[in-house]
Amino acid sequence: MTAELSKLVGRVADNIVERDMENEDWEKGAAVNGLLSVGAAEYDEAAHRIADRAVATQTSEGVFNYDDPKPWLHGEDIHRAQCEPATLGHVVLEFYERTQDERYLDAARRQYEHLRDDAKRTAEGCLSYTTGPVAVWVDSVYMICPWFARYAGVTGDAQAYDEAAAHIEDQAYYLQDHKSGLFRHEWRETPDTFPESSLWARGNGWVCAGTVDTLAHLPEDHDRYDAVVDIFQGHAASLYELQDDSGLWHHILDYPDSPLETSATLQFAYTFKRGADAGLLPAKYERAAERAFEVCMDLVNDDGEVRRVAVPPGGPDAPLDETSYGGGWFLMAADVLG
Repeated sequence: MTAELSKLVGRVADNIVERDMENEDWEKGAAVNGLLSVGAAEYDEAAHRIADRAVATQTSEGVFNYDDPKPWLHGEDIHRAQCEPATLGHVVLEFYERTQDERYLDAARRQYEHLRDDAKRTAEGCLSYTTGPVAVWVDSVYMICPWFARYAGVTGDAQAYDEAAAHIEDQAYYLQDHKSGLFRHEWRETPDTFPESSLWARGNGWVCAGTVDTLAHLPEDHDRYDAVVDIFQGHAASLYELQDDSGLWHHILDYPDSPLETSATLQFAYTFKRGADAGLLPAKYERAAERAFEVCMDLVNDDGEVRRVAVPPGGPDAPLDETSYGGGWFLMAADVLG
């Protein structure tokens, strides 16, 4: 890692540590995954505190971090996002593996079993994103699939491998656009509609990053491994063709008048490099990743904030600002590209 990049990494990581993320779950999950990727004692200590807090605020049902309702899910009733809290599962498993403290493993088991046994699903068995109307959201690939596969490796529960791979295949079935190869944002079961059908960049980032991370844990002899690889490679090829000459990707991938956006660009850079390193993608993807990350380095300000990140809940009209997960993705991309 160059001296310049090392300074940027420290600045971004310090910004994450200093943030108030108490009421975040998936946002904080991506941020803490970034902290863990740095590999420095002070950031490991901060991650450890977040793991402890996730366990301390786990609900009676087994859901991490309060299980607060989400303002963008409100309709006639208050709904919760079933998949989002599980993003914190990685840091909990990380500190189980480091410490062998059974309370972390018990917490991870309770979160996993809640999703496996109690969460709403589509008629075909795909986990619904919300506790409201049954719906499939693209975000869930990153939020649950790599963690399910990691949980399977830690515990020996092979069913969790099956759940991880099946969810990726289900997402492709419900959300992948057959013409472009990209993923749409949300499908709802009743009525059979796409309430948000844009080819949203970070949504596609959740898919590709979640899939490459799942493949890192999924055994190559698993009966769905090749199918997941096929989905990953086809999706990556579609994304590769849409990189802007600037090195970034547009917020809505097929709409060049939409702004260039950083968090998805960092996800694609991370994914392309990991995929190339694993032999799943050819060398041209690594070059695209390097070009993307180079321009993102210039988007870190003096306070360690990563600029031009689309804020929640995403979708076509999301404004650009700075966020905790933007910092997390910068750190994860820096780890593989630095």
